[in-house]
Amino acid sequence: MDSSNILDQALLAAVEIPGWLKQAWSYVQIFAGFSFIIFIHELGHFAVAKWSGVRVEQFAIGFFREIVGFTKGETRYSFNLLPLGGYVKMLGQEDFEVDTTGELQYREDPRSFANKPVGIRMAIVSAGVIMNLVLSLVLFMIIFMVGKEVQSPRIGMVVPGRPAAEAGILSGDLVKSINGWTIDEFGDLMSVIMLAKPGKPLEFVIERDGEIKNFEIIPEIDSRFDLLKIGIGPERTADILVAGPGYEPDNPRHPRAGDTIVSMGGTEVTAKNGNAMIDSLWNDPIKFRTVVVERPIPGSKDGDKSERLTINLDPRILLNRLDTKTPTPHVLGMVPLMRFNEVAPGGRADLAGIEVGDVILKWGNIENPTPSQIRKSIVTSAKPGSRTPERDIPITLLKQSSGKTVNTAVRPKVKVFPIVGWHKGKPSIHAQYQVFADRLLRVGSIVDTMMGQETPAAKAGIPVNAVISKINEQSVSTWVDLAEALRTRAGEDVVVSYALNGEADLTATLSVPNCLRTKLGVGPASRIISIDGQERVKVKRNNVTATLVVNQLMAMHQILSDSVGKTVEVKYRPGTLEEVKTAQVEVTDDMLVPWVGSTIYNVDLFTDVESIELRRSNPFAAMKLGVKKTYFFVMQVYQTLERMIISRSLGVDKMSGPIGIVDIGSKVARLGFLELLWFLALISANLAVINFLPLPIVDGGLMVFLIIEKIKGSPISVRIQVATQVIGLALIAMAFLFVTLQDLAR
Repeated sequence: MDSSNILDQALLAAVEIPGWLKQAWSYVQIFAGFSFIIFIHELGHFAVAKWSGVRVEQFAIGFFREIVGFTKGETRYSFNLLPLGGYVKMLGQEDFEVDTTGELQYREDPRSFANKPVGIRMAIVSAGVIMNLVLSLVLFMIIFMVGKEVQSPRIGMVVPGRPAAEAGILSGDLVKSINGWTIDEFGDLMSVIMLAKPGKPLEFVIERDGEIKNFEIIPEIDSRFDLLKIGIGPERTADILVAGPGYEPDNPRHPRAGDTIVSMGGTEVTAKNGNAMIDSLWNDPIKFRTVVVERPIPGSKDGDKSERLTINLDPRILLNRLDTKTPTPHVLGMVPLMRFNEVAPGGRADLAGIEVGDVILKWGNIENPTPSQIRKSIVTSAKPGSRTPERDIPITLLKQSSGKTVNTAVRPKVKVFPIVGWHKGKPSIHAQYQVFADRLLRVGSIVDTMMGQETPAAKAGIPVNAVISKINEQSVSTWVDLAEALRTRAGEDVVVSYALNGEADLTATLSVPNCLRTKLGVGPASRIISIDGQERVKVKRNNVTATLVVNQLMAMHQILSDSVGKTVEVKYRPGTLEEVKTAQVEVTDDMLVPWVGSTIYNVDLFTDVESIELRRSNPFAAMKLGVKKTYFFVMQVYQTLERMIISRSLGVDKMSGPIGIVDIGSKVARLGFLELLWFLALISANLAVINFLPLPIVDGGLMVFLIIEKIKGSPISVRIQVATQVIGLALIAMAFLFVTLQDLAR
């Protein structure tokens, strides 16, 4: 090694900044940033007031006691103790005097705010909000002139059965615009979708293989977050970020974080085809049970030496509901057990000894519970109003690490406000449990009917807790094995071998029905494009008539039910990377339930996101991009408020107060100066919206008074104004206390 390099590294090590100092510096940065945003806001009020001839008595950043200040001319300029607000005090804005009749009157002065025309006062009041929007725009413009790493607007994963897939969107499609909005990055795409009107189609302009194509997509509501989605993910690279809990990090034949997939199914994975190959892996992992990765050799400098290894991938099963009348997804009536897929460190599940991958055998007094039963149990476990609101829930787990059955108890966390002791929000165990126990082929429950027919499992008499081992003479050990064994034997009676309560070699005869996909000889990753020339069909569900593409399960069921006895032409794509094919299929009574389409396979690993540099060297182009970003953020704030206040679909526990915002901001500041500017631009846009809400005390409330005054020709009674301001101040103080206590509770 060169001696100068050794010296440089020694010097860097000697001056390495301690962690606590970095953290302290991040807090200084965020406080300075907040103060600057507030300064710009108040500067708007100040500048327009001065320009309008209004006397400004004080220009303050922050509240409470003054730390430093000076007087110049008629104005006192001060920086106060708490820099999370500010104000401009103008003559006549708050000063009142009582005449002999007892009626409050504004003090007469030609330079008083109250004596200026309504239009001038409106300009003064709105100037702060306008300056915040301008600041947000300018910060975005600076960011985009420098250049920022963002997610590519090219589509990566397309989730089967979701609106994008049903409309014909493919992995690798480049989104050019939506409803006329130019899409520069994946974040723009998600913003337009989230801000769409429910039930209204979005016009997508897509570039595919050099051709421009148009699609209509109606977003669906994700009930977990009450957000509109279409079932897509960003463009992905072949670099593995996370390998699921089923893989052993020390096993050289298992994937690891840091691996790069270089070959799949004999095809080299390149920068050009990587996104499509990874999407194919996620949607049809049955084809890729093994892949070749490039893995850094331990001990090599900066990973500059690597080796190629063939590793094993284990696909896992996902299931969609066949119809709205049967909420529990299943494989021909057989429902898998559930396992934990996320456990927050230090959370209640972690404290109870629960680990990712643990299978849930019993929850309270419920054997083989569903996620909805677990959620209900957690919510009802709390005893609000009690001095000890938290209650233990006894559970039985099959441990992922040891394979042993253990009994334990988890105590859901009940959020309590500090000091006052109020209980708030739903109890939580700080874990997720919505993933099937793929590798435990044990039947958790039996569903009796599917689309009006008795399920094959119910008809065969397969019992709950049966551990299936064979289909005919073929050994099966996972739910993917089972689903594939049944699919390849569609139209046959098969012998299911299982064990139950220690008794082995039990059997049942199960009749495997056909469906359109089994007739075509394709798996769940295939996509049906048209049946008998129809790409869409009207379906009535929940007393609402909807137009669905034929690949959707209920649409396929209906069109096939109407075509029994006929031979229809079917256009389909066997796999995500394969060409469209055409087949003639005779529709029979035994193929009306599209059960293979409700089965989806996935692979439990995640790869890195493809990034691009979003940069505009032209200031006007950067400004145009800044305007769009400011608009998106402003509209998202309004949407969030609507969901909290009107639709009540988003809990107020998601709000952050000053402590929470400072904490988030300090973390962002540690990521770099450009990220800090991005965060401040976002906060500035948020402040503009909050300040212009029609609430007393804030600028929006005063603007409402001015509008009323303009309409009626005289100001609202001073008594009413004072009363509303007192009420508004009390409400804001309560809101401030609420979010602060909430931040402390977190």
